[in-house]
Amino acid sequence: MDQEILKPDPNPPQGKHAFGTFGCFLAASGVTLLAFCKLGAAMVATVWAFCKLFGLPDMVMYGLMVLGALPVLWATIWTAGRAWHVERRLAEHLDIDRPVFSLGYYFKRG
Repeated sequence: MDQEILKPDPNPPQGKHAFGTFGCFLAASGVTLLAFCKLGAAMVATVWAFCKLFGLPDMVMYGLMVLGALPVLWATIWTAGRAWHVERRLAEHLDIDRPVFSLGYYFKRG
């Protein structure tokens, strides 16, 4: 049973891989939308449960939801920048670096 094992080229030549600006945009926007939806749903469910548990009025609940939207928006913007940065590094056949948890870090770098 002699079978030949075929191994793909680990670094395809430029122009032969699926990464491009549009592909990076699609991947980064998908991750960003997923983060926004999941974090937003978790925040709304937590605030709603907290307010119903302690019997707080609806206006307090709405105010807490507005306050809770701030960290959700921060995390979503950071995720967008990080996802774009990671997709560009992968397109250039580079390793993924350690994340920097600063809101404008990935947008300043271009």
